[in-house]
Amino acid sequence: LLLVLEGHTLAVNGCAFSPDGRRIITAGVDKKARVWCAETGECKLIIEGEHMSSVTCCCFSHDGKYVLTSSFDKTARIWNVTDGTLIKTLRHEGLVKSCAFSFNDKLIVTA
Repeated sequence: LLLVLEGHTLAVNGCAFSPDGRRIITAGVDKKARVWCAETGECKLIIEGEHMSSVTCCCFSHDGKYVLTSSFDKTARIWNVTDGTLIKTLRHEGLVKSCAFSFNDKLIVTA
C-alpha cells in the first residue's frame, strides 16, 4: 500500500504511526503537525498556530489519546489528538529536535 499525504507546504521532518496503526502524524517545516487516516490518506486534524518554528518530531502516546510535538521554537507540546486542544507546553533553553512518550505514557523525553 502506498499513500501520498499531501498538505504540508514545506518539507516534512518526521512521522509516526498511532499504536493501533490507523493514524499517522507528520511534523512539518511549515510549523504544523497533521494527523492522517492511514487507510485513506485523508487529513483528519491540523495542529497549528502554537509552534513558531519548524516542528521537528512527533509521536502518539501509547494509549493513542495524545500526540507530542517538538520544535525549533524551543518547546515540546502535548495535544489532544481528538480535537487538537493544546494540553501542555514544555519550554526549553535550546532547540528541541526529538521527543517521545515513555511506554506507560507517564513521562516524556526531549532532546
